[in-house]
Amino acid sequence: MEEKDLFDLFREESENLEEQPKAETWQRLEKRLVSSRKRRQRKPVPTHWIVVAATILLIGIGGVVSWVVAREHEAIRRGQKQFAALQFLQGKWVASEGKIDDLMVFEAKDSTILRGVKTLNFKGDLVKNDTLFIQNKGKQIIFSYKNQRYALKETKGETFSFFSTDGSSVRLRKSMDGRFTLSFDEGVVFIYKKTL
Repeated sequence: MEEKDLFDLFREESENLEEQPKAETWQRLEKRLVSSRKRRQRKPVPTHWIVVAATILLIGIGGVVSWVVAREHEAIRRGQKQFAALQFLQGKWVASEGKIDDLMVFEAKDSTILRGVKTLNFKGDLVKNDTLFIQNKGKQIIFSYKNQRYALKETKGETFSFFSTDGSSVRLRKSMDGRFTLSFDEGVVFIYKKTL
């Protein structure tokens, strides 16, 4: 017997070892492959709906942002208009009663602050010296007097009503005859006329 190469021996014997699976085994294997492919395949998401939804969302966000910005702009514009209406106060004002001279001088500190200095003289002697401020804070006008802050809440014609958080109020009213009235909740009323 002649010696065979080991590889030749394997090659000859491998032909005998081949076995063909049954037809039903192939069918089961194919069914498994098909079902696993179906599981792996996802339904495509309709991209046009995503684009429509994203567009609607962006339009909605843009609308809300523009509404907020417009509202803020309107509040600032209203504040500027109200502050401009208070510019009539600039200058010297006097309220005299007998021997009491009450002088109020308003001057613009800058484009957002009107400062009023109130001096009270009795028989030529200085009795009181107070300072008040009217300030444009953008959306709100603030009246500050004696460490109390009042916010402008109402403007009716030539009357400006300021209210504090404790409910007290200050009113400034411009008269047609070149006067203005400063009144406090406590019933204190000062009537000033413009000096030359």
